[in-house]
Parts: sequence; C-alpha cells; structure tokens
Amino acid sequence: MLTGILRHPGLALGIVVAVGSLMAVACGAQEATPTQPPTATSTPTSTAATPTPTAGSTTATATTVVAAPTATPTATPVPSRTVQPKRGGIVKDTNSADPISYDPTTTTGGADNTHNAKMYSSLIWNPDGNDLAPDAAESYSISADGKVWTFKLRPNIKFQGGYQPAHPRDGTLMTSRDVKWSLEKTMGLKGDVISPRSGWMKEFVNIDRPDNGVEIVDDLTLKIHLVQPFGGFANVLSIGYSGLLPDGVLQKDMQKRPFGSGAFRLKEFQRGARWTYERNPDYFKPGVPYLDQYQLIIMDGAAIIQAAFLTGKTDIFGGNPSPDNESVFDKRVKEGQIFLTPRDSGCRPQALNMNSTKPPFDDIRLRKAINMGIDRKAYTEVVWEGNAVPHLYLETNGIGRSAEEIMKLPGYRQPHDSDLAEARKIIKELYPNGLTLTQMVRNTSDYMRQGEFLAGNLTQLGINVTIQLLDATVIFDRAAKLDYTLWSYHFCQTTNTPEELFGGYFVTGGSRNWIGYSDPRLDAAYLDMAATSDPALRKQKALAMEQTIVDFMPSAPNPVHTTRRGAYSYVKDLPMTFSSYTWGKGELIWRSDA
Repeated sequence: MLTGILRHPGLALGIVVAVGSLMAVACGAQEATPTQPPTATSTPTSTAATPTPTAGSTTATATTVVAAPTATPTATPVPSRTVQPKRGGIVKDTNSADPISYDPTTTTGGADNTHNAKMYSSLIWNPDGNDLAPDAAESYSISADGKVWTFKLRPNIKFQGGYQPAHPRDGTLMTSRDVKWSLEKTMGLKGDVISPRSGWMKEFVNIDRPDNGVEIVDDLTLKIHLVQPFGGFANVLSIGYSGLLPDGVLQKDMQKRPFGSGAFRLKEFQRGARWTYERNPDYFKPGVPYLDQYQLIIMDGAAIIQAAFLTGKTDIFGGNPSPDNESVFDKRVKEGQIFLTPRDSGCRPQALNMNSTKPPFDDIRLRKAINMGIDRKAYTEVVWEGNAVPHLYLETNGIGRSAEEIMKLPGYRQPHDSDLAEARKIIKELYPNGLTLTQMVRNTSDYMRQGEFLAGNLTQLGINVTIQLLDATVIFDRAAKLDYTLWSYHFCQTTNTPEELFGGYFVTGGSRNWIGYSDPRLDAAYLDMAATSDPALRKQKALAMEQTIVDFMPSAPNPVHTTRRGAYSYVKDLPMTFSSYTWGKGELIWRSDA
C-alpha cells in the first residue's frame, strides 16, 4: 500500500491584528480563435516577502499570508532552490467535463474551475501549501480593527483578446472598477445569480453601504469593508471562482468566450475530448507560465483515468488507485517514476439530501430513520473502496468531532443490524403500504456509485427508489429551486472553513443552501462563531451549530473520501494547495525534460 501523511487542507490564518487573531457537453469540433504565438519574456526574479504582521500593529501589511496548516503534507518532489525551472513543453491532465460556462463566478463544478482558473486572475492566489500571496493585487493591507482590506492593483494587467466575438475591453488594462464589478457580481448584486462558490462572502462584506462595501479609491486602489473581522476572507478571494472580469461583463457574455487576464489563454478545443490552453504572452507576471501549453483531456471513470496515466497518455494523476492497480502505482513510486501525495478531498458535506420543505420529508421521523438505516461502514467500502473518513458536517479530527465520536452515532455504529431493524420498524409504521421515491443522481462515475449504493440501502429499509440520472447543469438548477425529493451528492468545499460550510450551505439564503434549511438560531450564531478568535471557544460554537443541524437532520451525512494527487517525476512544482479549487492556475508547473 502507498503510505504517507494525509494532507488536510487548512484555513489560511496568518493574519493577526490588534483586535485578535482573524480566524479567520456534445460532439463535434469547435475552436476558439487563437492569438499570435507567445513572445519570450524575462526570467522572474524573487521578491522578499513582508513578514506576517503581529498583534498590536496598527496596520497589517500583507504581501504574503502564511497559513497555519492542520497537518504536515507528504513531501512532493520539487526542484532544489538552486535549480532554474525550464521553459517549454506541454503537460497533459485529465478533467471530467467541458466547462459549462467561461464565467468563473457562476459555475459551481470542479471541472469548470479547472478550466477557468487557467484563464483568470484573482486578487489573491494560493501558490502552494497554505501560502497566500497577491495575484492581481500588488499588495494589500488590513486595518487595525480587521474590517477594512485595502488592495493596490498591479498596473500592467491586460484582459485577454483575440477571441470571437471581439469586445471593447479586449487588451485593455484592469482597474479598480473592474474588481468592484467582479466582487459585486459574485455577491449577486449585478443582476446575475449569486456565485454558488464565492458568493457567501456577502455574509461578511458590508453590502449595506452605498458602495456595496467595495470602495474605489483610485484606478488602482480599492477598499473592501467588512461587517466584522474575518481572516478567512483571503481564502475566499483566492479560489478559482473569485476570478476578476471586465466591468459590465455578465454570465450571458461568458457563454460565448472567456474574458480573463490569467496565465493561459484558450487556444482550441473539441468538446468532450480535449481543451488546449497556451501561454498568455501578455501575462502580467514576467517569465511565467513556464509551460507552452496545458492540455485537459476529457475522461471520466477511475479505470479509464488510471489506464491513461499508466500508459503515459497523461502526465498528472488524481484519485485513488484501484485495488488491482495499487501494486503497480506502488512500484512506480518506489522506482521514482511517479509521485503521489495523499490528501483530504474536502468533499463535505457528503450526504443524502432530503427535501424537508415538502412531503414526505417534512416528517422528521422519516429523515431520522433514513439516517439511521444507512450503513456507513459499507458505504466506505463500496463507494470509496475503504478510502474515507467518518464525517458529519465539520471537518473530522479538526474543528469537528473525532472519528471515534462519530463512530458511536446512529448509522455509523457497528454492528449495523440494530440500527437497520429500528429504521425498518419506523418506516413500516409510517408507510405500511410502502413508499416510492425518486432520487436525483449526477451522471458521472463517483456520483452514480454513491447514488446506487444509497438507493440500495433505502430498498433494504422498505423504500422503493427510482434513480434519475441528470447532467450537472440540470442538477444544480433543480437543486437551487428545491425541485427534488431526494438527492444524493457530495459537495466539495473550496476554502475548507467553517464559515463556508455554514454560510454557504445552511444559513438562510446561503449561496449553496440547496436543501432548504433555515433556522434563526443558526443564523444568529453564524457571525458570532466567525468573530470568535479563541480556538477552543470557536470550536465549541461551531459544534453547537452542527448539532442544531443534526437535530433537524435535513440530510444524512456520510463518510468523506480521501484521495491522492501526483504526476510523473519530470513534472515539477505541481502545486498541493490548501484546496483543489486553488491549484488550477498551473503557472509554476514545469517539465525537467523540456
């Protein structure tokens, strides 16, 4: 078996101010119009980072924010500091789908982010590990009370051009007005839907101000006003869904073409097959990206992805080797041909969602019976081949409960026979003539395996389940409208903060609250928990919020899978960031054989 220390994504918490620690689609070829070949740029020079501010400083200036990681990751083979990265070459990676849209803010799937993150810049980015650094921002500072974040933009950021249809902003420079537009659009204040992934920043931005909490100081300077200190704000700004757009550009515009300013630009694509991104010759960071091209090959299913990697058709791998391939991967790791890093998937809450806003799931007895009847041990073995950790909603063994505590709960405790019998009894009493339900399931491999297992468990409980396989676009639209009865899904968080978990999924009107949950007690506790700097007290408050949700049981939480990321040894500086939703830029990856 492959060994290593499991990497747990951590909240970037390196900001301290006077008030205390801030805890923070189809077949057929289509092509995008290419630009001229990229021109050579100078080699980047290193810049000394400003130290992380300490308590008592009047203004915390941050050019690099260093997080407090929750665990030490397995060392990934990287070049020595004295080795100069080579320029050139192509890296081939896999992705499960074509992008739904070129809009980084309104898409929600990981596949969309993997595409769009290459073409867009953000105020802050996560180069590797738990480090956060300025991206489109040249620098930023945080006021002594933690409520005003001031950003100074780089003066040389150009929006990409050469796409069709042409746009007046092609090739123009980014200004503070563009950033303000992007943030307001992300928060759902500019006519588009709120960003499912980044829109929950509205819980902290003071949108009641006349300027919506985003103040333009001059063309290159802006201030973001928060209602209270929140160190995790940097995490939200760094994920791929917080990409920056030209002022006035909306989701409908980005159905046709990209509008980014990132390290790569879209060269060409064939839907359902391959997407090719080439170096952006006008990128504002000199010397990067190192690669000539980054290709995403569309494929789904663990067997197909593993076969492509093991036969050299792709250079990067993500996922867990299947049991029959484990020894092959293990051998290649030992021989130095490839490297793999274990990591937490961050895919929580992973649950069977029950629409409690209408029958039959407006009956808490039915919801709790189903939760009790799901066999989590079997779920771990069948759905994730043993690669999963017991979970409720908060991160297990972190701010959440321990695995040992969770294993004592209904549905988790073993042997499962008594829970199964009790669940059957309750459902028989409620529905003596049986119950028939339809379950929404996303039509990709992991989700189908999850959905089939849970449907099988419900059949054992005396519930007849019909699976409805749907594309992601349909799933998300119906979920947002609460147009379903039963829905199995594993959400994947982007910032891995409790603020995202509660603010996105459970606060009334949350950006991804697609289960219809609403409780004034939780709403009232949310900002209080987020403002608590003492770690022990913060955990206590977060656990109390989680218990409020568990008592209502709007969904039956399931174990969360672990995974791995790696590549062939010639791939250097493959990022292992605090979230898989921040490593998509790929600008620092290079090939030693280029």
